[in-house]
Amino acid sequence: MKHFRITIGVLIFCFVLGNAQTQWVRYSGNLVFRANASFYEARGIGSPSLLVSGDTLHLFYAAGGADTRGRILYAYSLDGVQWHRFNNGKPVLDVGEPGQWDSHFLDTPDIIRDDQGFKLYYFGDTDNDPVGGAIGVAQSADGIHWQRVGSEPVLTPGEAGEWDGLFIESPAVIYARNQYWMLYSGVDTTWQVRIGLATSADGIHWQKYPGNPVIDVGAPIDWNGFGVATPTLWYGEGQWLAWYCGVSVRDWLDNSQIDTIYIGFSHSTNGLEWIPFDGNPVFGTYFPLYSPEEIRGPWAPDVVYLPQRNLYVMMYETAHGFGIAYSTNNALPSPNREESRLHLSPNPATRWITLNAVPPGAEYRIFNIRGQLVAQGTVPPLGRVNISHLTPGIYWIVVDNNTGQFVKY
Repeated sequence: MKHFRITIGVLIFCFVLGNAQTQWVRYSGNLVFRANASFYEARGIGSPSLLVSGDTLHLFYAAGGADTRGRILYAYSLDGVQWHRFNNGKPVLDVGEPGQWDSHFLDTPDIIRDDQGFKLYYFGDTDNDPVGGAIGVAQSADGIHWQRVGSEPVLTPGEAGEWDGLFIESPAVIYARNQYWMLYSGVDTTWQVRIGLATSADGIHWQKYPGNPVIDVGAPIDWNGFGVATPTLWYGEGQWLAWYCGVSVRDWLDNSQIDTIYIGFSHSTNGLEWIPFDGNPVFGTYFPLYSPEEIRGPWAPDVVYLPQRNLYVMMYETAHGFGIAYSTNNALPSPNREESRLHLSPNPATRWITLNAVPPGAEYRIFNIRGQLVAQGTVPPLGRVNISHLTPGIYWIVVDNNTGQFVKY
């Protein structure tokens, strides 16, 4: 996208402290979302921000148009693999009017739900110059129709010479302990990226934490020695949790490009002092199942939790589109050949059947009552298998020799 400009925004509805935040596996069906040839996505897409509502996964993302302007678009999915662009791929938040602070480029969206409906935080700028820009917010009652809050940004860069004096971006916002919390990326004149904190009583008027940055770069030889950026933030079980990207000095020096990206994890008991995970990084470019199509990823991850599957799903940006990784907190059972039943829901079903406690990427086969194979495929990230093409009747579904019976009506 524009420069070091992508976000992570997390809406997790349930949390189990354990390995779910530190052990990730790529989905074998990547990439699941790619830019199309439209005017609005002609220069690429980035910055995925997810929200789960009912049985639907909602995706807000930034897109670079043929006119070099950036806008916020929206798509939705029932399984995490097949995506539908809203309104034929037209923006849900367009650039501002001429003369406004966000009149040319929007990026790094982060959507949250609160008591007023929805808030969409984003980066905005008046040009494509790497320097400058700020963070604004729009509100919506339905998550589709958006209205900017005021005519000015809600958070601006620091003074010249400060750690975030060059530009800020990538807001990640939550509401916890009776106030809003924002982690964001800040850049100084050395072009090192760090992560700072701001708080707000209403989600609109923000105060920066005097002790910023709260997540700093590592030693020069470390995985995060060049910069840490694009944070995501969540609160639960009395702790704040953050995932963020890291880049090493060596990666930058070899060709002046960011080719190898890592994701780190940190937690805090007060939102101010952050403790990095001893095993960082928890995910990265050349982790298992990497393919050249995922070059310059995983960048800007966003995570949602699916309680019915005990599954954490991470979407992230690459040079060619969005990929998915998942984590199960070691809670999904290994196939037990003495246990012959899969947990399916709903049952009976009409269009979709959900395979609970089955990892994404597993192969499934569906047989009719005569034992004939009628469908097969790969379990998608949300575990929902489309059965709308089947005729009414009784069917068996097999995953690694475990079977489950369901009724299509």
